[in-house]
Amino acid sequence: MFSSFLRFVREKSWLACLLGLLPGLIYIWVFEVIALNVNYVAFDDILILGIIPEFSKADLAGKWKLLTTLFPEHRLVFSRSVILLLEKTFGTVNLVWPMMIANTCWALCAWVFYRAFRHLRFSIWYFVPVMWLWFNIQSFENIFWGVSSLCNFGVILFVLSALYFAVYKPERIAISLLFAIAATFTYGNGLMVFPVIGLLFLLGGYRKQFFITLATTLIIAVIYFIDFTPITQNLDFSNPQQVKEGFFGFFGFIGSWATLTAYGTPTSGLYIAVAMGMLMIAALLFLYRKQYIPLWNSTWLKGRYTNPTALFALAIAIFTGITALALTYKRIPTDTFEGMFKGRYRMYSTLWCIALYFGFLAIAQHTARRKFAPGILVAAIVMNLLLLHGNFAEAVNGRRAAIAQEFNARYNADWLGIRMFSMDQQHFEKIRSYYRSADPLAENWNPRADSVSCAGTYPPDEVGVLGDHIVVGFHQEFFKPEKDYSDGAYVILKSTEHVYAAQPNQASVPLKTTLRRGMYFNKGVNASFHTANVEPGTYQIYLLVRKNGRNTIYCTGRTWEERE
Repeated sequence: MFSSFLRFVREKSWLACLLGLLPGLIYIWVFEVIALNVNYVAFDDILILGIIPEFSKADLAGKWKLLTTLFPEHRLVFSRSVILLLEKTFGTVNLVWPMMIANTCWALCAWVFYRAFRHLRFSIWYFVPVMWLWFNIQSFENIFWGVSSLCNFGVILFVLSALYFAVYKPERIAISLLFAIAATFTYGNGLMVFPVIGLLFLLGGYRKQFFITLATTLIIAVIYFIDFTPITQNLDFSNPQQVKEGFFGFFGFIGSWATLTAYGTPTSGLYIAVAMGMLMIAALLFLYRKQYIPLWNSTWLKGRYTNPTALFALAIAIFTGITALALTYKRIPTDTFEGMFKGRYRMYSTLWCIALYFGFLAIAQHTARRKFAPGILVAAIVMNLLLLHGNFAEAVNGRRAAIAQEFNARYNADWLGIRMFSMDQQHFEKIRSYYRSADPLAENWNPRADSVSCAGTYPPDEVGVLGDHIVVGFHQEFFKPEKDYSDGAYVILKSTEHVYAAQPNQASVPLKTTLRRGMYFNKGVNASFHTANVEPGTYQIYLLVRKNGRNTIYCTGRTWEERE
C-alpha cells in the first residue's frame, strides 16, 4: 500500500511544487510578523548608517575608504552600498528594507540550488527537501538584523553563484570571479571562495581558468589587506584550553542545527551538536569514498573529474569547512566554545546539510536514491518544523529586546550600550533620523517626566537578582499579542534621573504541549536588566502593558535600589 502511494505521488509534479513552496511561505510569514524598523540588539546598524552623512562630503578616494573601512575586520562594501542606495533613492532607510533585500538574497540561494539540481535531470520531488532544509528560521538573527543579514546572506549568495559558474559554466570565468569579488567585499570569509574556485578549475581540468583565478586572487588579496589591522585575538595554540574549545567548537559549528534552539541550550547540550558535526563530516567522507581516486588524479592533472554536481556539493562543504576553521581561529579567544553557536552562524550548518544532500543525489545509486528519498524528505520537513517551534519565541524576544534597547539609548545619555560603541546620544539620534524608527514604549506618556500616572496596580511575582541581572517576573498572565509582536508586558525602572525598559522574555511551551493543546507561548513573562546598564539610584518599578498597539502603565508597589 505504501509503495502504491509513493508511485502515485511521484507522478504528481504539481504536488511536489506545492510542498516545496510551503516552507518559503512559512518563512515569509515569520518575516512579516516579526520584522521591525529598529536597530537590532547590537549597534551594528547604527555604525553602518554612520556612512551616510560622511559619504556625500568625501572625494572619490574618501568614498572608497568609507566603503572599505574595516568592520571590525571585514570590508562591508555591499552592505554600505545598499544603505547608501536606499537613502539616495528614498531619502530614508527603513531598516526593514535591507532585511528584505538580504532575505531576497537568501531566497535566490535556493534558485542557485535549483539551477544546479536541474543538471541532474531528476524528478522535482528530489528538490523538495532542499527547500525545507534551506527555509528554516534557526538563523533568525540574520533574518531580522539589517547589517548582519546583508553581510551573511549576501556573502552566501555570491559564494554559491561563484561556485555554480565555476562548476557548470567554466567558460564564463569572468562571471564566477565577479561573484567571488562581490563575496570578498561583502564579508570577510568571502575571500576564501577564491581558493575553492581555483580547486574547482583544477579538478575540472581547466588550466587556463586556474591560473587566471590564481592571479585574480593575488590582486584582490593585496587590495583587501591594504591597511588591514586586526583588532581581535587569535586562537593561542600554546593554550590547551583554547585548543580544546577550538577542536570541539569546529565540529559544533558544523552540526549546530542539532541543538534545535539557537540560544538557551546548556553547555552540556551543545556537545550534541559537536557529535552531529562529527557525524555530518564522516557522512560526507563516506559518501565520497569512491571519489577519492578520481579526485586525486584530477588534482595531478591526470584526467578531468566528470561529476559536476558532486563537485558543486564538495565545493560547498569545503567553503563551509574553511569558514568554520576561520571562525574557530578568530572567535574562540573572545567568545569561547559557547560563542560558536550564535544564531547568525547557524546557516552554515544548514549549508553543510545541503552539500551532503547534493552529494548524495550526485553519487548514490538510483536504487539507493529511490529507497532513501522519502525518508530524507520527511526528515527535512520535521527538522524545519522543529527549528520553527524552537526559535520563533527567541525571534520574538529579539524583536522586543530591540525595542527596549532603543528606548534605553534614547532616554539615558550615559547608557552603557551607547558608550560601548564610542558614541554619544546626540550622534545616536542623528543616525536614528535616517531610519525614523517609531518609539512605541514612549507612546501616551513622557518617560522624562518626574511622575508617572498609573491605570492601576499590578504586583510582580518575583523581584530579585540572578547572577548579573535584576529580574522581575509576572507568572500568572499570558500577555497575548493582538496587533503584532511589539505587544507585550515591558518592565520599567524609573528614578529621578534615569528610566530603563526591559523586554518581556516569553518561553515556548514544550512541543508535546503545543501539539496537545494548540498553544505556543508559556504563561507569564520575565524581564531582566543587566546591572552594568543600571546606574546607582532608587527606582520605582512599573509594568507597561502594550496591547493592540496601545500602552497601559501599572504601578507595582515595588522599588529597586541599585548600589555601586
